[in-house]
Amino acid sequence: MRRLLTSVRDNWESMRSKERGAVLVLAAGMLTVFMGMAGFAIDLGWLFWNGIRIQHGADAAALSGVIYEPDDQANAFFNAIQSASENGFNLASGATVTPADAVSDSTAVANNQQLRVTITQPVDTFFMRIFGLNTVDVTKTAVAEYVTPLPLGSPEPEFGNDPTTGHLPNFWGNIHGYYTGRSMGDRYASQCLGSGSGSGCTANHEARPTVYSPPTIGSTSSNSGGYLYGLEVTSAGSVTLQVFDGQFTRGGGDFVLVGDNPRGGSPGPTTVWILYDSDPTPLDTSDNTVLCYSEFEPRDALMPTANNNTTFADYDAYLNTNGPIADPKGAISDLDDLWDPVCTRNLAEGTYPIRVLIKNDGEQGLNRWSMKATGGATARIYGLGDMAIYSNVQGAVADTSFYLAEVDPIHKGKDLVIELWDPGESNAAAWMSVDPPPSVNGGNPLPCEWSATNGNSGSPGACTIQTTTGGGSAIYNNHLVTVRIRIPDTYTCTVGTVPGCWWKIDYNYTANSNDTTTWSARVEGNPVKIVE
Repeated sequence: MRRLLTSVRDNWESMRSKERGAVLVLAAGMLTVFMGMAGFAIDLGWLFWNGIRIQHGADAAALSGVIYEPDDQANAFFNAIQSASENGFNLASGATVTPADAVSDSTAVANNQQLRVTITQPVDTFFMRIFGLNTVDVTKTAVAEYVTPLPLGSPEPEFGNDPTTGHLPNFWGNIHGYYTGRSMGDRYASQCLGSGSGSGCTANHEARPTVYSPPTIGSTSSNSGGYLYGLEVTSAGSVTLQVFDGQFTRGGGDFVLVGDNPRGGSPGPTTVWILYDSDPTPLDTSDNTVLCYSEFEPRDALMPTANNNTTFADYDAYLNTNGPIADPKGAISDLDDLWDPVCTRNLAEGTYPIRVLIKNDGEQGLNRWSMKATGGATARIYGLGDMAIYSNVQGAVADTSFYLAEVDPIHKGKDLVIELWDPGESNAAAWMSVDPPPSVNGGNPLPCEWSATNGNSGSPGACTIQTTTGGGSAIYNNHLVTVRIRIPDTYTCTVGTVPGCWWKIDYNYTANSNDTTTWSARVEGNPVKIVE
C-alpha cells in the first residue's frame, strides 16, 4: 500500500513538472508575439510620423516651385528640388524628388498653373528588421497652384486714350496726389478719406504709403506705393515704353488733358514711372532689378481756354498755330510731342512690372495719362491686381464698354470677384453691367450677387446695377461695390486674343460723365495654395 501511494505521488510530481515546463514554453511564445506586435506598432508609428514629415516636404517643394509656372519650367523644377533638399530630401538621404507640370505630363495636373511634386523616401525600420524589412519606401505627393494676377483694363499695347491716333477706349490711367481724398475715386493712392487735403486729414486706412527715392539702374529698389501695371512681352524684341501727358497739367480738367487743379497753391504732383525686370511674382517688386525710370514734373495748361468742350482737334490746332511751347520734357508743337519715352530695352518674353507713383508726400492734384509699348516686340500693357482709371465721356452714350479683366478658362467653376470703388458717376441716370466674353452667354450679363458698403445689394439676377439716379446723384460715391459671379463650368474662350477671354464693364450714360474709379478683379482663393 505504501508502495502504491509512493508511485502515485511520484507520477503526480512528474505531471506537475511537465505542466510547468509547458507553461514556460507557452509564456515565452506569447511574450515573443507581444513583443513583435509592440515592435510592429512602434515601426508603424515611426513610418506614420515620417509620412507626415515627407508630406510637409512635398508641400513646401510644390509651393516653392509653382510660382514659376506656367512660363519658367526650369526654375519651377529647380526650386522645387532645392526646397526638398533643404528639408533633407535629397540624394544623400536616398530620396527621389519628381516634379511634374502641364508641359512634362498633362495628366499630372489640372491646369498649367499647377505643379505636382512627388517625394519617395526610404525610411529605416526597427523591429521589422526581424522579418527582413530594413527600410520601407514612403511616397507622398503635393499639388500646388499659383493663381497669377488677372490682366486688367487692356488687351492691347496701349493703356488708355491716344488722341494722336484716335485709339479711344474712353479712359485714362489715373493717380491722385498724396494728400487727396479717397472720396474722389482713387482708393489706394489718396492718403485722406474726405475731399479735403493736407497732412491733418483723416487718414485713409486703405492707402498705400509711397516710398520713393531715385533708384539705381541695374539694382533692386525699395520703392513702393501707387499702382502696378504689367508690360507683357509675348514675342521678344525691342520695346519702347512711352507715356502720354505724364506731366500733371495744371488747369486741365477738360476732355483732353485732364489733370485737375491742385489745392493749397501746389504746382501739382511729380509722377514717376519705374520699369522693372520680369520675374514670376510681378506684384512683389522688391527683388526685381530696375531697368529704367522717368520723373514727370508738373506744368501749366498748354491751352489757356481749355474747358469741358475742348476737343483733341482744338488742342492740336492751338499747338500748331502758337509755335513750340516749352515743357520739362521738351518743346511741344503738337499732340504727338506729348508722348514721352521712359526707355527703350531689348526684352525677352515675360511680364515686366511698371510702377506708377507720386514722388513726394506733400504733392496734391489728380494726374491722368496713357502709356503704350512700341517696337519690334509683341507686347501688351494692363493693370496688375487693381487699377485707378478716369473716364470722361461727352454726351449720352448708351453703350460705353471698358475692358475689365482677362479670365483664363482654367478658372471655370470658380468665383470671379470684382471690386468697384466709387463707380459709375454721371450728370444724369447711369447703369453698369458686367459682361462676359462673347463666347459666354452671347456676351450678356450672367447671374451675380452684389453688395455695396452703403447697404444696397442684389441677388440673384443678371449683373446690371444702377449707379446714378435720374437727378444726377451718384449712388456709390465714396462706396465700394463688390460683385461675385460664378464662372460657368462650360466656360470656354481663347486667352491672348481679342475679345478672347476679356470681361467688360458696360456703362449706359444718359449725360456727360467725368468719373474716377478704382477697379480690381480676382479669382477667389489664395494666390499660392496647395490644392491636392
